[in-house]
Amino acid sequence: MKKKQNQIRMFLLVALVAILGLLIILYVAFCRDGDYNQVEININQTENTTSPQEEPTESATNPEETPSEAPEEPEEKPATSWEKYEPDEVLKGENWALALINKKYPLDRNYLPSTSPVIESSKVTADVRVAESYRKMYDAAKADGVILTPYSGYCSFQAQKTMYNNKLQSFLTGMSEEEAKSKTEMRIEPAGCSENGAGLAVDIVSASTGFASTPEFEWLMKNAHHYGFILRYPEDKTEITGMIYQPWHWRYVGETAATEMKEQNLCLEEYLGAV
Repeated sequence: MKKKQNQIRMFLLVALVAILGLLIILYVAFCRDGDYNQVEININQTENTTSPQEEPTESATNPEETPSEAPEEPEEKPATSWEKYEPDEVLKGENWALALINKKYPLDRNYLPSTSPVIESSKVTADVRVAESYRKMYDAAKADGVILTPYSGYCSFQAQKTMYNNKLQSFLTGMSEEEAKSKTEMRIEPAGCSENGAGLAVDIVSASTGFASTPEFEWLMKNAHHYGFILRYPEDKTEITGMIYQPWHWRYVGETAATEMKEQNLCLEEYLGAV
């Protein structure tokens, strides 16, 4: 009987130990699972919550966010104060070749340029700087078999006045003085209003619209800008220039300006912004 009781006690002890061991295993497993979940929760919270130090900031130095630099604007010609424009003063400066001379902006009657013959042994003269460029153009044309005979160039104040009056008188027959004056000034500027008075232009071969159909005119249209000359009064710009089409009248403005005006189909008034 006593032996049987001892067996029962042993069985209960073993069972108790087994139960305790099972409880310990379950406890350890439970604790580990809880720690893992807590770590996972902390990790998720860390990923979804950005600390103030980690918040993305805009940066001007970020190459993806820095706006590309705008292309440089072409340099514009300095604005001109046309209200106080005096061609005599322009003729004394670096932009002398772009002096605008017309009825609105006349020369001082005492202006006297330094002149020289446009070609050897010619009585036609121009501003010495213009004459030098004309000689180069004349020689280049001659090499191509074209002779750019100068017809007229520098014209004094008094000579311009005489030409104007003569033309005006020729129109007074059969029309009013106002009509005659308007018609005259589209062909010959009043004294002081002609760029010939500054020695900046040369009339070539003849003063006739028939010149437009000659080889000389064709050569000038293709090559004159290389030597700084422009067709001063084009056929499609008469409303702007106030002058009739004059294919014989070529004005010096410098190679850069002449090339730009030819490429953009601009007359001098348009190029200077004096329209």
